[in-house]
Amino acid sequence: MTRIITLTPNPVRDYASDADFVEPNRKIRCKDPITHPGGGGINVARAAHRLGAETLAIFTAGGVSGEALKTAMADEGVPSRAVSVAGDTRIAFQVRDIAGGDEYRFSLPGAPMSAAEIDTFLAAAEEETKPGDYLDGSGRLPVGAPDDFWARAARIAKQNDARFVLDSISGREEALAEGIFLLRQNKFEYPSLAGSELKWPEEIISFAQNLVRCGNAERVAITHGGDGSIMASREGVARVDALPIAAHSAVGAGDSFVAALTVGMVKGWDDDKALRYAMCAAAATRMTPGTSLFRIEDVERLFNAPPACDA
Repeated sequence: MTRIITLTPNPVRDYASDADFVEPNRKIRCKDPITHPGGGGINVARAAHRLGAETLAIFTAGGVSGEALKTAMADEGVPSRAVSVAGDTRIAFQVRDIAGGDEYRFSLPGAPMSAAEIDTFLAAAEEETKPGDYLDGSGRLPVGAPDDFWARAARIAKQNDARFVLDSISGREEALAEGIFLLRQNKFEYPSLAGSELKWPEEIISFAQNLVRCGNAERVAITHGGDGSIMASREGVARVDALPIAAHSAVGAGDSFVAALTVGMVKGWDDDKALRYAMCAAAATRMTPGTSLFRIEDVERLFNAPPACDA
C-alpha cells in the first residue's frame, strides 16, 4: 500500500499557551498550556495519519526533549522511525495575547547534525521508501546541513520510483535542480525563489507554470493567505479561494495543507479536488487553538459543504 513517508531532520517539541496580555518588560503569566510533537514533516505525518493514510514519520531525536517527542508520537499512534542524534531536539513556544488577539511564536535553533548522522538519516529514508510512495521533506534544515540535503532525498525518491514532495526553503534550489514531484510554498516563501513579490493570482500562476515547464517540479502549489491557493501542473492550473472561518492559530496549517493534498493524490483525485481538500484541512487547523491540528469532523464538514469550499 502507498505510504506517505515524512522526513523531519529538525523536529521540535511545541508548547503553546494563552496570556491575558503580552507587553514588553513585564512578567507574562501564561495559562492553559498544551504541547505537541512538531516540525514540518512530523505535522504532515500526524495530519495524514488523522486523515486515514498509511504514514511513516522519520525524524531525529536527541536528549530529553527527543525522548518526549518519541513518546508523544507513540501516544498519537503515528508510525515512526526515530534516528538518534547527539544534539538535543529543539523546542518552540507560542503565546496568544488574549487582549490584543495577536499570536507570538518563538522557535529555538536546533543542534547541528554531523555528516554521519545525516548519512544515517537519509539511509533510513532509502530503506523505507518503496515504489509508489510519497516522500515528503518539510521544514527548515538543521544548522550546518548541506545545501544538497533535500536534493539527496529527491534522488532517493526517484531511485525508488517514489514521488518527492518538498515544503521548505532550505536547500530548495538544489532539490528543484534535481527535479521533484511537488513544491509547496506560501506567500512569504516564494518571493526569494521568484526574485520578488508577484501579483496575485496572474503573476504567481505564471511563475508556478514556468517551474513546471522547466521540469523543476511536476506540480507547484502556492498558498497565499486570505486569497486562497493555486496549483500548476502540465494539465493546467487549479485554484481554490480561502474559506471564511474564525481563525485561532496558524500553527500547523501549512503542514495540514501538504498532508491533505498528498492524501488526495494518493486517493487518485484530480488536482482541483485534492487542492480543495487541502484548503479545508488548513482552514480546520486554523480553527483550533495553539499547536493543535485539525479535528477530522471539521475537515469533512468544510469539504462536504458546497459552495463554501468551491473555487
